Amino acid sequence: MANFLLNQSYYPKDYRKKDVEKIIGFLLSFQPVSIIGLPRVGLARILRFILTHPEFLCQKIESDKVLLIEIDLNDLFSRDEKGFWQLVLKRLSDKAEINKTQPLIKKLYVSAARANDSFTFFDNTKQSLKKICHEDYLVFLFFNRFDRSLPLFSYRFFAHLQSLKDVAKTRINFLFTSNRPLEYLSPDVFKGGNLEVFSQKYFLKPASKEDLAGSVIKEFEKSRKVRLSRAIKNLVYQYSGGHAQYALLVLQALEKQGFSLKKANQILNNNPNLLAQSQELWDFLDRKEKQLLLSKKRNFKDCFLVKIGLISEKGQVFSPVFEDFLRTQKEISVQELTRKEKALLTILQGQKGELVTREEIINFVWPENPEEVNEWTLDQLVKRLRKKLGDLKLPFQVKTIKAQGYSLIPS
Repeated sequence: MANFLLNQSYYPKDYRKKDVEKIIGFLLSFQPVSIIGLPRVGLARILRFILTHPEFLCQKIESDKVLLIEIDLNDLFSRDEKGFWQLVLKRLSDKAEINKTQPLIKKLYVSAARANDSFTFFDNTKQSLKKICHEDYLVFLFFNRFDRSLPLFSYRFFAHLQSLKDVAKTRINFLFTSNRPLEYLSPDVFKGGNLEVFSQKYFLKPASKEDLAGSVIKEFEKSRKVRLSRAIKNLVYQYSGGHAQYALLVLQALEKQGFSLKKANQILNNNPNLLAQSQELWDFLDRKEKQLLLSKKRNFKDCFLVKIGLISEKGQVFSPVFEDFLRTQKEISVQELTRKEKALLTILQGQKGELVTREEIINFVWPENPEEVNEWTLDQLVKRLRKKLGDLKLPFQVKTIKAQGYSLIPS
């Protein structure tokens, strides 16, 4: 986490100013807030920017006794309640700023580790917060990627979270980041109305050109020790639409070409990594959202996709890369192909008429375990796709390039 915080420390102080002010307003109202945005759009960046600038909160409350703690759910010890509460208590015990209470909290952590059960980790977490608040600290727990704890969602789990806040209602607050509202992920748990800990939502859209330049692009320049031209920065924003991961992938693709703008559009339009990111966003959408994006008559009123900035109220897609991807989806029946078949067609469509090597295909279609995929498995997938393309009477076919790979050509 330290490396991430180092990056955010040199962001401009007005980075995402309106968003930061809104989020801090929620935090200081002591009404917990969920920040919701697209996958890899930069949720962690804004969270860690606030973590590196506790003065934003201190200035508002005119006190320096503010404790900001990140609890990254990617670091879970185990995906059960014991692992969750163990991580929360560990992060509390890691904070060295609280000189008087830290030794006591470390003892509580050691005690819970010896007992090694969920309730003791939870109860000792509650005791730790009581001790911290007794020292007049305001405590803000930042849960990054809270949706990763979905298997734990139950009424009891959220009641335990609420009971932490009840320790000192005006001294403890929560911030959660998630790709979806939590009641969407677990409607049964939230039936009858949201629990108090998730009463507020803030939807984070892709960054502006200025904010992208001051964050992702600036990080890249520092790590590579380069200074990029305005034309390069404009191109990065043009293709990413302010989406953090798209921007990073565009930068990496341009870096391989020596940051030359010659044929940049062709290179980026055929980049397999950008294609993979588009596929990830497509897989993130539910069936109704996919149908909405592919339909000719779009009704975007009060639409979740507008709230997170994937599309505008007028139906404009945030990034031309993803817009191109959608065009390829319109050429096929989403209902007809399996996920692997769609992935294979996607990478071939992204480089129409060009060789796509077997290795590239395997890494794209089976990113979770490419080393376990043999040539027979790939051949069978190609065979099934060929048959379905013929059945659907689409105007292209898969051509085998012996001992190398495949290419999508007109039929």
